[in-house]
Amino acid sequence: GNGSDEDKNSRDENDDHIDQQNNQANRKMVSIKVLPYDMVDGGQSLHQAMRYGFQQHLRQQTTSSCDVCIYHIASVFGPTPNPVQTARENVQSATDAVKAMESFHSEVYSEDSRERARLRLVLTSSMAAVRATNQTPLNGKYYTYRDWNTLSKLDVENWGSCYQWSKAESEKKAWEMIQSCNNRWKKEQQQSNINAETMLEMVALCPSFVFGPPPPLPSSLKNDKIRIRENNSSSYSLTLVNQWLRGNSQVQSRLCADVRDVALAHVAAGTMDLTTVATTDDGDFDPMERRYILSTEKRLSSELVSDALKRAVTRVQGQIGIEGRVLGDASIDMGKITCDTKFDGGAIKIGEREVEATERLEQDLGVVCRSVEETFQDMAEALLMGESF
Repeated sequence: GNGSDEDKNSRDENDDHIDQQNNQANRKMVSIKVLPYDMVDGGQSLHQAMRYGFQQHLRQQTTSSCDVCIYHIASVFGPTPNPVQTARENVQSATDAVKAMESFHSEVYSEDSRERARLRLVLTSSMAAVRATNQTPLNGKYYTYRDWNTLSKLDVENWGSCYQWSKAESEKKAWEMIQSCNNRWKKEQQQSNINAETMLEMVALCPSFVFGPPPPLPSSLKNDKIRIRENNSSSYSLTLVNQWLRGNSQVQSRLCADVRDVALAHVAAGTMDLTTVATTDDGDFDPMERRYILSTEKRLSSELVSDALKRAVTRVQGQIGIEGRVLGDASIDMGKITCDTKFDGGAIKIGEREVEATERLEQDLGVVCRSVEETFQDMAEALLMGESF
């Protein structure tokens, strides 16, 4: 039941970084830059992107103090000639991001500005970091943010296991490096009698399989078929649902999240007040309180997913243009949409609670995941209308 999760609706080569600052009127200025990123260059391109954003900030603002948030969404998913090397490079991209953040902070922030400056890493992790296929939950019932994948291994013959290992290892390494950096910096502060706040922050989001409608085509591309092909998404989830609609493979039951909810959670994770969620009941710092499973809590049966797809087909084929033609794809034969009824869900059966996520997502991030039926119907309609990437 594991698969490509957050990586389906993101591009490997891009990291977004957000610079934020409170001005004298207590209004927040936000600058967003998307720059080329090489995930295995030792963090050089990411460091350059942060430096560029900071220079832009200096041109626009009167103070050098600003908050910077890095969204690390880069991981390679899918078969490669050397899946073990690919997995190790996935891990390297995460550790290099932390190294780049630490280096950037040391380079640009003076002693008197460190008290106000914050660097935050929002790491797009995965349910693959929470559990391996058929792994038993810690509480014996369902997975929580306290669970970790302890079973996936590096295996040159199994790229899926390599990918799952890489997601767990990437997140663990990032947490360890963030804590080590802050502990070292705190010790230096104490020795120098400097009273400053934590240097690096981190939030980890662990999406399940990400589905949902792709973004609409810009008006400038709608009549340009060549550019549409050049910019077309290679998302595995889009390919999969297209196969289901055309009867090329059976509809499956998946634990999933809607890409729109995933996007909302990322925005919230970059701006939320971590002081309200970063401690235990005893007041001690607990980094795991900043880790979130991003998913609906139960799998929907393949039959119900199929019903949602068929509703989309019916709706699209009922939309007639001025020339009397169906506006969307009229070639879909709903009789060819079939279901995989053999898969029962694995360690946790279909229809049973598989993860604990809803309460923490709403309470801390303000995100309420929409229904799986809505996700698949909206996704199928977007694909059949042909007005998306």
